[in-house]
Amino acid sequence: MLMAFWEVQRLTREINALERQAIQTRNRLSNYQKYASVLGGSSILTANNIAGISAELLPRASLFARFSNQASSMSAMQNLQFMKMTGQVPFVGNPMAQYQLEMSAFAKFKEESMKALKQQEAQILNEKEKEIQLEMNDIEQRIKMKRAMLESVKQLASEEARDSAPRFGL
Repeated sequence: MLMAFWEVQRLTREINALERQAIQTRNRLSNYQKYASVLGGSSILTANNIAGISAELLPRASLFARFSNQASSMSAMQNLQFMKMTGQVPFVGNPMAQYQLEMSAFAKFKEESMKALKQQEAQILNEKEKEIQLEMNDIEQRIKMKRAMLESVKQLASEEARDSAPRFGL
């Protein structure tokens, strides 16, 4: 009888630990989803955009913000230089108009490059979200199994207690 009660206590502790793990996993999933929404919502990531991201993902987000800004600027500059070298950027004669034309092309190239980089980052985040969701499903299955075992052991403990109770001639 005492063994069954100990088993109830052990299973209860295991279920509690799994439920804590499930909460932590849900929080991680939520953090990745929040980062993905920030990534999809803005054209350029800045310190203001990523301020609400969890501490777990903040280093990744800030690194991506710096990298994507630099990489997209370099790509835009290379595209603009190529367009100028091949004569695809018309010469308008007015230096100010020329500058505006080139900056407009640069901004368009940068936006296209940033979009591609953000799509790559979003794919990585989606894969991580899938992994976390699989982990969450596994934890939930283990909780269900442990709860079923707990109910079985509780029933056994109850029956053992009932069978071992003194009858006093009744």
